[in-house]
Amino acid sequence: MPGRKGTLVAVVSSAVRAIKEAHPSEIHEKPAAQMKVFKYRLWDVAQKSLYLRNNQLVAGYLQGPNSALEEKICWVPNRSFEREKFPIILGVQDGRRSLACGTGALPALQLEDVNITELSRGGEETTRFTFFRSYKDGMWRFESAANPGWLLCTSAQSNEPLGLTTSPDAAHIVDFYFQLC
Repeated sequence: MPGRKGTLVAVVSSAVRAIKEAHPSEIHEKPAAQMKVFKYRLWDVAQKSLYLRNNQLVAGYLQGPNSALEEKICWVPNRSFEREKFPIILGVQDGRRSLACGTGALPALQLEDVNITELSRGGEETTRFTFFRSYKDGMWRFESAANPGWLLCTSAQSNEPLGLTTSPDAAHIVDFYFQLC
């Protein structure tokens, strides 16, 4: 399909531009009061977008009027970690609610009413809100700082909550497109 290839090229170009705009050495040097909040679209490689349902972030195919439900992802760097790991704090609803990872045998992902700009100042208590982002072949992955080896994932099934997995496979999609809004 020629249209999809053009869209993919545009997405990759946008991602490369965003990487340049958000170079870690630049974003880690700003004082917290001046911290820039980056706003992105995030969708998985199966083209499922994120939206809120029953206080959970869910991935599904949004079309037509439902596309307005898509939740934009806001992020800020976490200065408490080595910048080479690209530590970021993810949030929704203009950064007013943050993604957090519980710890334990099976860590769970949840939304908490904490503003990402407050968390960007760092500290050990921000670990569960932090993800290390990595980029390869035009796609992004997000690893939990609180649970090393656990990656942000969507289900292969539509309209399922965003989760965490240690086993990327056909049922657990861990590769995302991340596009500046």
